[in-house]
Amino acid sequence: MSDVNEASRAGAGGEIDLRRLLAAIGRRKFWITAPVIAALALTFAAVSLIKPRYTAESKVLLEAQEGYFTQPDRLTRESAAVIDPEAVASQVQLVTSRDVARQAVRKLDLLSNPEFDPLIEGINPFVRVLVLLGLQRDPVQMSPEERVLETYYDKLTVFPVARTRVLTIEFTSRNPELAAKAANTIAEIYLTAQEDAKKTNVKSAAGWLARSIDDLRVRVAQAEAKVDDFRSNSGLFVGTNNVNIPSQQLSDLNTQLATARAAQAEAQAKGKRLAELIRQGRLFEVSDIVKDDLVRRVGEQRVTIKAQLALESRTLLPGHPRIKELQAQLTDLENEMRAAAEKSARGLENDARVASSRVESIQAAFDTQRKAVTSSNSEDVTLRAYEREAKAAREQLESYLQKYREASARDADHAAPADARIISRAVAPQLPSFPKKVPMLAIAGLGALFLSFGLVTARALLSGEGISAAPVIRDAVEAAHISEPKLAPARVSPAPAGAARRPPAETLSGTGCTPGSLAGMLRGARAQCAAEGGLCVLFSGTARGAGASANAMALARVLAREAKVILVDGDAEAPALDHLVQEGGAGGVPAGLSDLRAGHSAFADVIHRDLNSQLHVLPAGSDAGAPVMAFDEVIGALRETYDYVLIDGAPFMSGGPGINDAGHVGLMVIVAPADGESDAEIVEMIARSDRAEIPETLVLRAARMRRGAEEAEAA
Repeated sequence: MSDVNEASRAGAGGEIDLRRLLAAIGRRKFWITAPVIAALALTFAAVSLIKPRYTAESKVLLEAQEGYFTQPDRLTRESAAVIDPEAVASQVQLVTSRDVARQAVRKLDLLSNPEFDPLIEGINPFVRVLVLLGLQRDPVQMSPEERVLETYYDKLTVFPVARTRVLTIEFTSRNPELAAKAANTIAEIYLTAQEDAKKTNVKSAAGWLARSIDDLRVRVAQAEAKVDDFRSNSGLFVGTNNVNIPSQQLSDLNTQLATARAAQAEAQAKGKRLAELIRQGRLFEVSDIVKDDLVRRVGEQRVTIKAQLALESRTLLPGHPRIKELQAQLTDLENEMRAAAEKSARGLENDARVASSRVESIQAAFDTQRKAVTSSNSEDVTLRAYEREAKAAREQLESYLQKYREASARDADHAAPADARIISRAVAPQLPSFPKKVPMLAIAGLGALFLSFGLVTARALLSGEGISAAPVIRDAVEAAHISEPKLAPARVSPAPAGAARRPPAETLSGTGCTPGSLAGMLRGARAQCAAEGGLCVLFSGTARGAGASANAMALARVLAREAKVILVDGDAEAPALDHLVQEGGAGGVPAGLSDLRAGHSAFADVIHRDLNSQLHVLPAGSDAGAPVMAFDEVIGALRETYDYVLIDGAPFMSGGPGINDAGHVGLMVIVAPADGESDAEIVEMIARSDRAEIPETLVLRAARMRRGAEEAEAA
């Protein structure tokens, strides 16, 4: 039977029933709480035994520290170098470099610290096991520095802060003071390493510049000596304005020639103009004549005589000797003036001839010098090439000398600042970074809770306790024939033949029973036959309307709160359960037991859900055809799926299916009216249950049971 049960559940295609699943989980709550408590206890013990570790952090900002006073000629605020993400990543590698690590180990004296060298206090047995298994390197074969550096790198963490140029240096130790000191020491060593790198670069550059300057000095001397030798041999001496003398002489001659030609032209123009004015008698319009002292005096005398002549002419006639004398003097003065003008004209002509001669002589000298300069052009080209070489060597020498002076100045301490600065120094932490007791306890508890809850839920689903039954039953019925479970006899014995009619109190049990107390009794009976399937309970009244259906429904709903229960309507003549699966009892008759037995419907079609609970209901059905499936087979299949199968049967006296197919019934509940007038029927029904080999019989008084049902429904 167990094989059939497992096969039916494995092939189930039903839906998950949340209420049944939660009820199944509730029944196994010990398997959920116990692992959680154990995990919390183990975790608490672990975090209590683990030595606390403290983490301190120091932050370094990467930025160019060069300024105007450190590099005034090459670096300004605008031209400061930009540190890109690749540069930040490179600085992380520098902080974690082995050189920085060795310096930190020496400054912090970690070689004598047992936390960093495990051999100081002896090898841990767990480590020894790992070494034997080849999972860890043998620390004995490592040098002390290697052991300390390995631990050092395990405790050091360096990372850049996202979207910044800030490096975070974290160091972990059992000693909070050591953690803070180590983080600050590593940051300082990193800055010192940057400064030393810059100083090393400066020293290297200064040495190279010194050697290059010595070579350049020799080259400059040789180039300048070559220029001087070539200039002296070629006669291309340099005059004013860095021009060679032949060219300068040619320029001077050109200037003199221009001056002589200007003087010649001026003299010729003046002589020509003077001669023309003399012919016209306009002597006093010539500026050179007017400026002459002799001409000026003659002019003054001429004016005086003209004044006397005009005065005398007022009283004397033109033939008067005085008039004639004055006219003769005036004529002499004009002749003298003309003679002076002619003399000046001749002087200008002489000057023009002299200027012409000078122009000719300067022109000849200019032509001669021009030929000399033309012939020396090739030598001048060579000389300029030598001069360029000498000038380039001189400029390079001066540039190297300037750089060498700067490098020598930056060789002093702190003259080349590191491109970083500490913006946050580490302080000794007050709280350990590991273990975090509360988070670890919470994680362990939640992990154990989720794991145990998942396992319990999976078990409930795999066992079918959280799955709706309808699809499961079909496969179970088709699987095999079911054996008949038997309970230990614990029933009410029937009255002896011919005995007098006895009151119920003497021969009946179960009076005053409620659905809750009856459910408790059924759980015990269910435990006895759990290995063979669910418990089958037959409810039958001494007569229709005695309350069997109502009490069966009340008990079924109570049991359905924590188990899988199905209520079967076995009274085809007077169906009493259709209203449980139909709103207001409206509509056609739902498919049920008769349809299933006739082979016209499957289990999934005839099993319905109670509208007000998690109870499954199998109505009586409406098919009047000949059955092809025995009632006993139906009950056996239901027992494979459900924990409790409750049958609302016809009155036991009527010979309904509860009598003919009672092989699976483990308990018969006889519901009788409370008036006490049906004792004879009860005794007869008990006798008939004996003949049907029903293991146990229970008699309930309908009035009291009905009150219990009402209380259960209200709850």
